[in-house]
Amino acid sequence: MDRRSFLAGATMAGVTLPLPALAAATSYPARDPAIIVGFAAGGAGDLAARAVAKYANSTRELPVTLDFRPGAGGTIASDQVARAEPDGSVLALFSVSPFMVAPHLQEVAYDPLKAFTYIAAFAGISIPLFVRNDSQLGTWDELLDHAKANPGKLRWSTAAPRGIAHIATEAAFRQEGVESAYVPFGGGAEAVTALLGGHIDAVVASGYGPHLEAGSIRLLIETGPDPIAEQPDLPTYKSRGYPLAIPATYGLLGPAGLPEEIVSWWETLVEEMTESASYKGFLQTLHGHKIYSNSASFTKTVLDGYRDIGRQIDALGLRP
Repeated sequence: MDRRSFLAGATMAGVTLPLPALAAATSYPARDPAIIVGFAAGGAGDLAARAVAKYANSTRELPVTLDFRPGAGGTIASDQVARAEPDGSVLALFSVSPFMVAPHLQEVAYDPLKAFTYIAAFAGISIPLFVRNDSQLGTWDELLDHAKANPGKLRWSTAAPRGIAHIATEAAFRQEGVESAYVPFGGGAEAVTALLGGHIDAVVASGYGPHLEAGSIRLLIETGPDPIAEQPDLPTYKSRGYPLAIPATYGLLGPAGLPEEIVSWWETLVEEMTESASYKGFLQTLHGHKIYSNSASFTKTVLDGYRDIGRQIDALGLRP
């Protein structure tokens, strides 16, 4: 019995079920699923995938396995899900770079426009540009003025070279007429260590939370379109009209051709999860913000963003 038939039957019988009870009564229309995570256990990706897995288990008694496949910026995991049977047993965690950035910059075995079913987005991530708290650069405009007065002297980095934060910031600097010096590091932790040690002037990364709480950094601008919860008056790349202000999100996806009943099942669960107490705790730990996008909206965001990023990569001369 599909969800509509069940709902109709419950109404005819004069039975009213709250949404969680109704959804819980609908078993998962596939064998127990695994969520492939393209990052190492213990990071933000692990936290995001685990939030969905735990909620599915606690509210639907569905055992969800996390399958960690780190490497190549998440593209190994993406290839695994692209090759999977579209039967709901293999899903993956969505993050921006493997699906919207990497295919423009390296050879991958999948086409992000055709190889996936984008199911739902469930968490927004802030990726601000920040400086040391004792920096002379107190605002974004002061940073721009300093960089214009000292061409090529502003040293900055991101968590990943040629990731979304790098490309969006290069595009912003180009629009502002800024010449700067990008310093690559192996990860966000290394870049922040260099910042705190005074070796670079600014970092653009998502792992800012503990340093902000400790008072060791100052946020200047958010690279995405949405304000940061901790500092809602902070400017954003969207509010400044820069070429790229892509929302950095975590979501759920599967291989192309995923049946509608499976997509709908996860849409219902994810939307419900975003109203739960456990979700609020997850966002606090992640330093993220609440979003929910169903499959249609999520798919449009990914495909439009992919094309926008490609245009900026060409404009910046970054394509190999």
